[in-house]
Amino acid sequence: MSIEIKEIKKLNPLQLSQCIEISDNLFGKGYHSIKYFSRKDIVKILALKKNKIIGFFIGKNEVKNFVIDCIAIRKSWQRKNIGTKLTIFYFKKFLSSKDKVIAYAWKIKNKMPAGKINYKFGLKPVKNLGRIWKDNCNVSFKCTSYKNTCICECVKFSN
Repeated sequence: MSIEIKEIKKLNPLQLSQCIEISDNLFGKGYHSIKYFSRKDIVKILALKKNKIIGFFIGKNEVKNFVIDCIAIRKSWQRKNIGTKLTIFYFKKFLSSKDKVIAYAWKIKNKMPAGKINYKFGLKPVKNLGRIWKDNCNVSFKCTSYKNTCICECVKFSN
């Protein structure tokens, strides 16, 4: 299972479409856009198998914090340490042990898919931000978890 992890400054059209496809399947159609993946202020780290994207990590540097914005892995590649490899790459290349890191996780019916990886890297929940997507859920994007209303909460993690 030879997986390549690398940072890409500018995604080509094929990479953009693969990232959008992964995002649409996991978070809902329209949650991420080509404009989002084309931003210059975000770090884009890809996991590739035979030049096909199987996962991505998006991070950004804010004034006093490093923010893990999104980790997304194709469903068929989940639970194979791809998210861990992407996060290790980010931590080694962009952070020092003194840096403040923030990550956000969706909480759906008391389950938090990103919670496990956040804990693995020393991040702990610091605040439940509630249903921050409720005004946009199934309006600006087609949420995969929507059930007549927004059911996801956002939990902020930090070290």
